[in-house]
Amino acid sequence: MRTMRIKVILMDVDGTMTNLGGKNRLMDQSPLEHLVQFVIIRHGVSAEEAMRKILDCGNPDLICLSELLPKLDIDEETYFQALKKDLAEHISIPDDTLAFLRAMKEKGIPVCAATTNSRFMVLAKLAVRGIADRNGCEYLSGFHSGNEFQDPRGKFSGNYFPNILKYHGYPPDRTIMIGDEPEYDLYPALKAGIRHAAILRRDQKESLLLHDGGMFVNSLEVLADGMEKAD
Repeated sequence: MRTMRIKVILMDVDGTMTNLGGKNRLMDQSPLEHLVQFVIIRHGVSAEEAMRKILDCGNPDLICLSELLPKLDIDEETYFQALKKDLAEHISIPDDTLAFLRAMKEKGIPVCAATTNSRFMVLAKLAVRGIADRNGCEYLSGFHSGNEFQDPRGKFSGNYFPNILKYHGYPPDRTIMIGDEPEYDLYPALKAGIRHAAILRRDQKESLLLHDGGMFVNSLEVLADGMEKAD
């Protein structure tokens, strides 16, 4: 692999930072289902009424559920811990994720989550490994959640990557997108003008394959080794 001079790393979460371990579900209950239960208990209402209360506070398709917690009188830390506990039964944070994040911090290259997940959910997932809490993660410099641009299609919108470049001023020629799904992480990033894109396939035999304009690697450490320190 040629050495890359990267200024910004955009990184997917599910299947990239995390590993499902062969399970089909991320959680026993979705974040919304958890919130409904919290509202039922806090306000003594039915599930239907709890959902109405939630929807009265905002559209879950456009804003993060955590933004509704103060309006619903739900404690943020308690909700965060409930999500973390559920997630811990289903996902793990692989060693190569931790090694990569540490290496990028050492090299001075900012890593930004680029994901369908809200900032709150990204932190809850990384908290499973003890590298984040509700207030943040020392290894992440930014969060580009699916709802950042108020588009219901989120990360799956054709405008997602162009908007990130436009509104945050990232240099396309020195940006890399890392994910696990070519359809959503590789092709749209390249189409938006991002020069580097990598797909993580931890079960891949070869450490590196070049295909469809991107890099296919079996470990995030392969990418870490190929990046120069920030200038």
